[in-house]
Amino acid sequence: MEEEKCLPQDGPLPQQVESDDTEKSHASDSSGEGEGKTGGTLSSYFRIFRYTDAMGRLLYAIAIIGAIAVGASLPLMTLIFDGNRVNQGIAEKLYTFFVGIALFFSAYIVALCVQWKLALIVMSIVPAIMLVVGSCLSLDAPIEAQITRIYSTATTIAQDALASIKTIRAFGAEDKIIEWYDRHLVSAHNEGRKKSVLFGVLFCGQTFFVMASIALAFWEGFRMFQSGQIENVGTVFTVVLSVTLGATSVVFFLPQFMAISNASAAAGELFSVMDKPSLLDPLSSAGNQPSACNGDIDLCSIHFEYPARLGVPVLQDFSLHLPAGKSTALVGPSGSGKSTIVGLLERWYAPNSGSILLDGQDIAEINTRWLRRNIRLVQQEPTLFQGTVFQNVAKGFVDEQLALSEVHQLELIREACKSANAHDFIEKLPQGYRTELGEGANSLSGGQRQRISIARSIVSDPKILLFDEATSALDPRAEKAVQSALNRVSADKTTLIIAHKLSTVMAADNIAVMAKGRIVEQGTHSDLIERGGLYAAMVRAQDLGTGTDNENTMNTGEDTVGAGDDALPPLEKRLSTGSQLEPSPKSTDELNYLTAGTLDYPLFKCIFIMLKEHSDMYKWYALLGLTYVFLGITYPGQAVLFSKLIQVFTLHGTEAKQKADLYSLLLFGLALMNLAGFFCIGIVTNVIGQTLTHRYRKEMLERVIHRDQEFFDCPENNSSALTSKLTSVPSALQELMSGNIGLMINILITFLASSCMGIAYGWKLGLTLVFAGLFLIVGSGYIRVRLDQKLEASTETQFTTSATLAIEAVTSIRTISMLTLEASVLEQYSASLDAIVGKVIWNLIPTLIPYTLSQKAEFLVMALGFWYGSQLIADGEYTVTQFFVIFISVVFGGQSAAQFFTWTSSMTKAGGSANYLLWLRTFKTAIRGPPVGQGESPSGTDMSIGIEKVHFRYKQRESTRVLQGLSAEVESGAHVAFVGPSGCGKSTVVSLLERFYDPISGRITCNTGNIVDISPALYRRQISLVQQEPPLYLGSVRENIAIGLDCEPSERELNDACRKANVSEFLASLPEGLNTSCGSKGMQFSGGQRQRIALARALIRKPRLLLLDEATSALDSGSEKLVMDAVNDVSSTCTTVAVAHRISTIRDAQTIYVIDDGRVMEQGTHEELQRKRGRYFAMCLAQSLEQV
Repeated sequence: MEEEKCLPQDGPLPQQVESDDTEKSHASDSSGEGEGKTGGTLSSYFRIFRYTDAMGRLLYAIAIIGAIAVGASLPLMTLIFDGNRVNQGIAEKLYTFFVGIALFFSAYIVALCVQWKLALIVMSIVPAIMLVVGSCLSLDAPIEAQITRIYSTATTIAQDALASIKTIRAFGAEDKIIEWYDRHLVSAHNEGRKKSVLFGVLFCGQTFFVMASIALAFWEGFRMFQSGQIENVGTVFTVVLSVTLGATSVVFFLPQFMAISNASAAAGELFSVMDKPSLLDPLSSAGNQPSACNGDIDLCSIHFEYPARLGVPVLQDFSLHLPAGKSTALVGPSGSGKSTIVGLLERWYAPNSGSILLDGQDIAEINTRWLRRNIRLVQQEPTLFQGTVFQNVAKGFVDEQLALSEVHQLELIREACKSANAHDFIEKLPQGYRTELGEGANSLSGGQRQRISIARSIVSDPKILLFDEATSALDPRAEKAVQSALNRVSADKTTLIIAHKLSTVMAADNIAVMAKGRIVEQGTHSDLIERGGLYAAMVRAQDLGTGTDNENTMNTGEDTVGAGDDALPPLEKRLSTGSQLEPSPKSTDELNYLTAGTLDYPLFKCIFIMLKEHSDMYKWYALLGLTYVFLGITYPGQAVLFSKLIQVFTLHGTEAKQKADLYSLLLFGLALMNLAGFFCIGIVTNVIGQTLTHRYRKEMLERVIHRDQEFFDCPENNSSALTSKLTSVPSALQELMSGNIGLMINILITFLASSCMGIAYGWKLGLTLVFAGLFLIVGSGYIRVRLDQKLEASTETQFTTSATLAIEAVTSIRTISMLTLEASVLEQYSASLDAIVGKVIWNLIPTLIPYTLSQKAEFLVMALGFWYGSQLIADGEYTVTQFFVIFISVVFGGQSAAQFFTWTSSMTKAGGSANYLLWLRTFKTAIRGPPVGQGESPSGTDMSIGIEKVHFRYKQRESTRVLQGLSAEVESGAHVAFVGPSGCGKSTVVSLLERFYDPISGRITCNTGNIVDISPALYRRQISLVQQEPPLYLGSVRENIAIGLDCEPSERELNDACRKANVSEFLASLPEGLNTSCGSKGMQFSGGQRQRIALARALIRKPRLLLLDEATSALDSGSEKLVMDAVNDVSSTCTTVAVAHRISTIRDAQTIYVIDDGRVMEQGTHEELQRKRGRYFAMCLAQSLEQV
């Protein structure tokens, strides 16, 4: 892979930089949360028509890449976060807002129709409201946009960590990731606190002006009545009551401004991305589409520089001819420009100068979709999708193949898999070709994934094949078999092979050796060997010294060599004929618990638990509660004042004027009280909301990241779903515990105070209205809550599925583009959302019936009140004043009870989120050990390891035994290696040594002590791990190297680790050196560069035990030798355990264990195993180049 920013194996594509801003990728919403509520239908349709368009634009935008300094998936996280915010703002909150607005305006329209002059006077206050609202929202939008960007970066950090949880666990970096995550949460919290005054002004301004307008209406109405401009007292009260209803509606739709404002800011970010045109549209029909493709390729005088590093040439006057039907190989050191050629041929990049011709036509003039359908690429780190084996291979179909019957398609897929040496192990899977692979197909070994990827590439019988380290993850026997198959299927095809393993390119018709962006020599294998140049030196570096070229000299036939090539892969259903371990009696219960996903606590119990744990917030909650109590009491106060004002209109002269002025002034006083109260509420609500958002986001990551590996092995807990939960759960909880809990208090106090006032003034009418209305409102509201809960549960899984599909598509955008799956992904995503919408619509009907009753019961209460009240007045039991006090009080109470059930959907979602968080809190680690500071630490300065009759199987696959009585000894300071075919259990040994899992039986010792008696944290501090596909994280190279340390390293320690890992020279060439951003998942660098940075990350810990899991698989021969020299140097100061397919990397090990079928088949030194001429000898022979 390339030294400069070469093709990341997958991940969303960075786009062209405009000025200093990063152009954001386009993605679909991925909240993963249900929206099947009153406003859910609108939200779901919005998802389809807007977010699907966003995903489409992302899939189109694949022209200029490599220029995002902070990583490719950051825009994806931005859009996921934006999508969540828009969703929250357009569901029930938008509905509630519009209902309130409709009531507000309809009330004033009625007032205008009844008495336009008085209504206009009262409406003079509306411009003041609009000024306050407009000013506050305009000031809030940029703050909210900044918060969104900060949260997006934080979410990217969390997603990358959860997607590589084994690396985080191995380096004890959980707290470091939490620290990085929290650093951004603190920034977002500080930004959010800036909004407190804005929301205080927003809340109080509108309420004050509306209530002041009521006082003005009474005052002016009385004057107009006295002067004869209004003849009927009823006219005044119609206007006043209309204004009162409008004022009441403001109290309930006002809080929605917060969510809608946030949604507006998020939508602005989202739409700005959607509206940017793409530079290359792979779905377009533009461009030439030749009737046939011969496959003759000419690269003519190519000059190329990556957009992210202009001025650093990658290819310089590069010219190469790839004859039709012939195989051409590119070899050379990392950074020579090999993989860049792939990017140019796939049109992920465009050359700065020069041209690329296909059958004599410039590929820039050829239709992009046609071009990619005639070229198939197999990458070093293959990407498979969630779904079955059949579905994954079928993604390679093109044109008429897509219209074939499923039976015919299966035949083609079987043939492709046989050619890729994948058929046999696929048949051994539980459901064969119908076996579900899960996220990233992590249930398969690396070699198995790569062979399925090869089958996917050749199933369409393309004319051009590109292999970029296509067999790097295969063991020697499998590599030989696959290479033989590839030679067959590419016999009449134009083939470009990029490889570090020279054994895979020896048969190429032409081998071009590259260095520093130029071809330094080319020819056949034998020609280049005779020249004795760079290629010959690379061959000598990989020679394994088998001492013979006669494969028949082995003591065991080929049938025994790697017979377990895929022995017991993770999903394999084949069971050993020997004795089988019985599963633990609790294993099924434990597995069910891992996948349960929630508790079943009632909402108010959740609220009580949440309140109890935030004791430092009690002062804010007390202030919020007291303020709402204070404001709730003002509503019956208004009823009393209204009744007094009614009396004023029966008076005459000075007394009437004085009382009218007094009561109007008292109403204005109530407006001032609401001004102060809602200003306080706005500030307190934001303070609580921002604080709880910070805390719950941090706690969610803490709870998730410290879970055992078995938790992450569950398909339900894939990184996409967990990332969605990190955003949606805290949002729902802070909404409940800040704004909604205050509203519930206000509604309850208003209802109780108003009802008590009504009953106190007249128990007959008061009790009749309260209990008649209460039964209907509460009963229908409760029914709706239950229906909402069922609807939420039924749609959550579907939303999670669609969210996972969206994230998977965007994070695998390179694979999507090279397979031309853009249209298919969009269709699948839209279909998924359409299905949800259809389900939501039908399930909304029974939910809306009780909701309608709860919302409109107040009108029934009003009708009953007027009828029964008039009877009481006629009988002389009540006065008119008494009637209006009771009536207005109970109406306010009824409105409050009805409004309470407007929030049931939000509360249902919050209840589910609270139960999920409380469920996470109940987890207890299965990898037990004393806490840090109390447990044992590995004794001495050395570390020896003993593996004694270990049996192991994964909890998710109880029927498959991975290790069967495996035993091995690793002496202190020794260099020990494990080799064997794919799926034999090598990497499982590494996982057990890291204590990601514990054995079912047998034990693993450290310095003679059982590792289960050692604190896992203390134990892992002595170990460093370098994996086959090392992840890096959003941050600088410096931060990534030091991620496993408890304190900041010195410059000398950093430089020493980089030097030993052979990465110093490369880092020195970067403009910012160690401070260079790695980007999300380290996609700023090539695979080889990432691997060497990961090695530096391991070496800086000065480990006592160094674990190497295919640590040099991505390096060229020269770099591999330098790194292995460094490893050998380190081996003198620590114990080293290596897992490898490349025999050259472990030939110097003091003991080599050959594993197959979960057992040790052979052991000894390289020379001893060679003399045995058994399995190990066959593996060496397959990789040896000396006799060719």
